[in-house]
Amino acid sequence: MDDLILGILGSLIATAIILIVTILVPYITNIILYKGIKVNGEWDIIEQRNNKNQSVGRITLNQKGQNISGCSVRKKTRDGKKSERKFQYKGTISGSQITLIFEDHNGVGFDSGSYVFTVMNDRQTLEGMATFHGKKENKIISESRTLKKVPNSS
Repeated sequence: MDDLILGILGSLIATAIILIVTILVPYITNIILYKGIKVNGEWDIIEQRNNKNQSVGRITLNQKGQNISGCSVRKKTRDGKKSERKFQYKGTISGSQITLIFEDHNGVGFDSGSYVFTVMNDRQTLEGMATFHGKKENKIISESRTLKKVPNSS
């Protein structure tokens, strides 16, 4: 009987150690010990249309260590028409490069794509590219994008 109790106790201790290693250690290293660039907060989405920079929406980014998630509301379409489309984002930051995958919040029209940004030295500007399937063009489109940090947003 003592061997059975020792076996069960040993199994419980081993399970606890595995849980600590698989859950707590990644949490500590990715979130608590992360010392890299932080991009939490609200950012204006800037596009160039007709040789002019235009604010077309706003994205809110939430960062936990290297992992980034967020959502945006697009106020203008690429044609300049009013819009209220919402998108969800998920990605990572490595050094000064941010990679985000986005998709339509409602899953309408299978709209998805990616952003790849470089955090500029001022840490208030992200410069990069958006790549997605353009419905009107019926092909993959890559366009430059700039995100500008909204003042006083953490």
